[in-house]
Amino acid sequence: MFKEIILSLALSNHVGFDNNYNEIHPHIRFKTDNTISGAFYNSERTISFYTGKEFTFDTFTVDMGIVTGYYDAKIAPMMIIKKNNFFIMPGVENKTIGLVLGYEYVF
Repeated sequence: MFKEIILSLALSNHVGFDNNYNEIHPHIRFKTDNTISGAFYNSERTISFYTGKEFTFDTFTVDMGIVTGYYDAKIAPMMIIKKNNFFIMPGVENKTIGLVLGYEYVF
């Protein structure tokens, strides 16, 4: 059984990319201990599903796993570094690596 169900809304900014991406991401997360899974409206304006692990350190957390819903990859690796409600994650656009910066408001 899930220990937590988290509803949130993330706002993002895509740094180092050429295309115009969605910057508003409704999100639902299910969490049991450090196992996470969920769904969100992604930057490419489709639904993504993910699963992985959340690692907690003294002042930040790192989510690592796999994610679906992107045009270039049916399944892609996922890594998000979070501190408080701010996050940073790498992204790829046509072999160019950029960053997705954001803030997640948890309801």
